[in-house]
Amino acid sequence: MKRIMQEKARVQEVVSQENRSRNAYADRLIEKWSKKRGLSLDGGKFEKIYEANPRKARNLAIILENQEKYLKTLTETQISTAFQGTPQTVIKVLRLGYPNSVRGDIFTEFAMTSMKDTIFKIETIYDKTKRGATAGKVMYESVADRYPSEVERVDVTATATDNFKGTVSPAPIRPYTVRVLLNGFPVANDNGSGVLIGSVLSQSTPSTIVYDGDDAGDYDITFANALTTADALTIEYSHNSEVSTLYGEQGKVNVQLVPYDYRAKPYPIGFSWSHMSELLMNDQLGVDGQEVLISAGADELKKALDFQALGLGMQASRWTDAVEFDTDWASAGSDSDFAHTQSVVKALRNASQKTYNALMRGGEATSYVCGPKAATYLTGHKGFVADNSMPAVGAYKFGTLNGIDLYQAPSDIVPTDEIMCVYKNNREEANDSALCVGSYIPLYQTQTLEYSSFHRETALAFYGDMKIQEGKYITKVKLTNLPA
Repeated sequence: MKRIMQEKARVQEVVSQENRSRNAYADRLIEKWSKKRGLSLDGGKFEKIYEANPRKARNLAIILENQEKYLKTLTETQISTAFQGTPQTVIKVLRLGYPNSVRGDIFTEFAMTSMKDTIFKIETIYDKTKRGATAGKVMYESVADRYPSEVERVDVTATATDNFKGTVSPAPIRPYTVRVLLNGFPVANDNGSGVLIGSVLSQSTPSTIVYDGDDAGDYDITFANALTTADALTIEYSHNSEVSTLYGEQGKVNVQLVPYDYRAKPYPIGFSWSHMSELLMNDQLGVDGQEVLISAGADELKKALDFQALGLGMQASRWTDAVEFDTDWASAGSDSDFAHTQSVVKALRNASQKTYNALMRGGEATSYVCGPKAATYLTGHKGFVADNSMPAVGAYKFGTLNGIDLYQAPSDIVPTDEIMCVYKNNREEANDSALCVGSYIPLYQTQTLEYSSFHRETALAFYGDMKIQEGKYITKVKLTNLPA
C-alpha cells in the first residue's frame, strides 16, 4: 500500500509540475502582453481579465504569443514594417473574438504551446476483479467498497426448497464473520464454532459452515420454511488473508497517466470583396475596410468553431436518453403555467444526476445550452435573470437560471425543444473535461490577392484541435408539449 501511495504521489507530481510549468509560462506572457499598447485589454489592464478568469487570461496570453510568432515569419511584402511584426488589426480581432467565444465558457479551452500538445490525466484503476470491483475500471467511478478488505459475498441461487448446500470461495474463513442475508436482510450468523444461528433457520436441523481444512468453505443451510425463486440468498464472510494460499486475494490498484494528444490542424475560411466596397467603407464610413472584412471572417470562424464544439457536445450527450419534462401544466395537475414552469429545474437536476451516477463525480451542470423554444420556456422561471452582454448572433448567452449560465443555439445545432446540460470542471487543469478545445494559432491570414476584376481575396484559419474527453459530463432534457 505504501508503494502504491508513493507511486500515485509521484504521478500526481508529474502532472502538477506540468500544470505549474504551463501556468508559469503563461504568467510571464501575461506580464509581457500587459505592457503592449493598442490591444484594448479592458482599459489596457490584462490583470482585469486574469482576476475574472485566470484560465482564460493564461490561454489568451499563450495564443497571443503564438500569433506573434506566426506574424514575425511573414515577409515585408505581406505585412508593412510599420506594424513592427504585430499588425494591430489582426491582434485586435484576436482579442475581441477569442474571449467572447462561448465554446470556452461552456467547455474547456486551453492554449497549445506547440503544434502537438498533450494533456495528462491521472487514473487509478483496479488490477483484479474481486469483491465488487472490476479489473480495468477506474476506481473513483466504482461503488465497490469491499476491494481493500477480506469481506466476500457469494450469491446462492434460490429455489423452492428449504435446504441449500455448496462451497464458498475463497477460503479458509475467519470465525465470527459469517452472515446469511435473505433479500438483503441479515437473518443468521455463525457462533464461532461453525454453526449458523438465526430465527428463520430450522431449529431441528443444524446449519453449518466449515472454516478451514480440506472442506473449508462448505456450507449446509436449512431454513424453517422453503424459499421461493423470487428470494435473494447471499452468504457474506471474511476470508483469512493471513493464510499463504490467499495472498493473491489482496486487492491491487494501478496508477497510470492517460495522455490526450492534441494535434493542431487548420479550420480555414476564404472570402473576397470588391475594391469598390473597400473604398466606400474608407471614404463614406470612415472605417478601415480591411479591418472590417478581416473581422467578418474572424466572426465566421468564431461562429463555426462554436457550432462545431456544440455539435460534438450533442454527439457526446447521446450516451444516455434525454430526461423528458411535460410542459402541459393542465395535464400535470398544476395550478398555472407559471407554477408548473418552476418544476423544470427538477428535470434539469435529474439529467445532471445521470452524470453523477455514471461517474460518481460531476454534480450539477455548470451551463445549459438551449434550443430556441426551450430558451423561451426557461425565461418563465422565477430564477431566470436576463443577460444582454452578448449580441444575439450564433450561439450566445442570454441569461442565468439559479446562477447557472444559459446559452441559446440555433435549432440545427440544439433541437428547439431540447436543453443540453454540460458540467465543466472549473479547476485549473483541463484533464477531466467533457470536451476540450486546444487553440494554437487562432487567426492565420494568407496574403491578400488582387485581380484585374478589382476583386480581392484572402483566407483565414484557426489552428487547433478539439476532442471529447469524458462525454458523460453532458446530458439532455427534452421539453414536450411546448406551445407552437
